[in-house]
Amino acid sequence: MKRCSNILMLVLFGLALLSCESDLKKVHYDEASSQPAILFPIEASYVLDVLQADAPAITFTWQKPQINYPASVTTDLQIDVAGNHFEDARTLASTKTDNAYALSTADLNSVVNQLLEVNGLSMDALSVEFRLVSTLSASQAPLYSNVVSTLVTPYAE
Repeated sequence: MKRCSNILMLVLFGLALLSCESDLKKVHYDEASSQPAILFPIEASYVLDVLQADAPAITFTWQKPQINYPASVTTDLQIDVAGNHFEDARTLASTKTDNAYALSTADLNSVVNQLLEVNGLSMDALSVEFRLVSTLSASQAPLYSNVVSTLVTPYAE
């Protein structure tokens, strides 16, 4: 008798689950109506000074990406040698909420020196490019911002 009542309870529970309707509104990502972030222009050149290592070298600001529904978007600020098409891009910062980032002189100097070394270039002014990469999820293609360029003269570390 107890076994029959357990089976009856399971059947009723299963029917109750099947009869439920969701009140949730389904939202779908529409790539065509989404717009990438816009990175605002920076100075044409920067000469880095070891005596200003802790001071901001460049403050980046941008307009956040426009997505067709409320989503948690991760935005990465990237740098690479100009003309390298971000093949060896370095991520300088990552955020889900901000739309500005102050890059210190020491950090910019370090990454420029790394790029010089990796690309076999001499210690000299380097033309670099920056962009933003906004990601919704691993299953969606990222959104790429416009590219801004500058010339950076580093100091020896």
